[in-house]
Parts: sequence; structure tokens; C-alpha cells
Amino acid sequence: MTGTIIYLVISFLVSLVFVILGIRQVHSKEPVGINTGEKPPKAEELISVTEWNHKYGRNFIVYGCLLFLTLVLFGISQIMIDNTKLSLILFAVAIIGEIAWLEIDHILLKKKLIINDVA
Repeated sequence: MTGTIIYLVISFLVSLVFVILGIRQVHSKEPVGINTGEKPPKAEELISVTEWNHKYGRNFIVYGCLLFLTLVLFGISQIMIDNTKLSLILFAVAIIGEIAWLEIDHILLKKKLIINDVA
């Protein structure tokens, strides 16, 4: 039981990092980034800095919540499914899906909100 509590606390803290990051991004006045090494666009390159920051912040808040849910479900699957390999495969698919969702939304946001100067 102690191991389960420690697992849940660590899962909550890891997920909370993304939620806090998302909240900070929502309230940021300057354009934010996804922290992949790619520099965020400048304010003058965006159609709306507020919309950019709100969508990024929302994505990180949702990702933090989904991550916590995924970690909890993985913990439950370890107890309920006797096949550890199956539960690990399901866990990996869920995490990869969440990261893919963030990346796809990042690409769509860039297409929608970055001004393309064709001169």
C-alpha cells in the first residue's frame, strides 16, 4: 500500500508540473513555446499573442491531467492485468498518443496564428 501511495504522489507531482506550466503560459504576456528547443515566435509574428498563449496553456493543462489519468490507469492495470508486457504496451501507446497530440496541435497552431509574410 505504501508503494501505491508513493507512486500516486509522484505521478501527481509530475503531472502538476505541466498544469502549473500551462497556467503560467495562459497568463504570460509574451509568446510562449513548447520547450523543445524551438524558440517561440516574436509578438509581431503572431496574429494574437493572447490566443497563442491561451491555446498553449490549455494544451499543457490538459496534458498534465491526461498524464495523471494515464499514470493512475497504468497503476491500476498493473494490479488488474496479470500481463505486465500488455500493460506496458498500453501505457506506451497512451503516452506516445498524448505527445503526438501536443505536437500535432503545435503544428496546427503555427499554421493558424503565425503571420506569413509573402513579399
